[in-house]
Amino acid sequence: MPWIHFTADFDFRPSRRLALAYRAGHTLLVPIATAVAAESAGAGRRVPKPKDEHERP
Repeated sequence: MPWIHFTADFDFRPSRRLALAYRAGHTLLVPIATAVAAESAGAGRRVPKPKDEHERP
């Protein structure tokens, strides 16, 4: 599962009854099918895993 940074709002429809909405500006871990569809639509790009914003004990 790749990390994707969404550059535009994107609706992924894995079936006719379901739509997953991703907002521009979010960086999320998504399934490969979602990543491929977002890249094809020009709505996102793959990025490396973001760094944690807090220290772990």
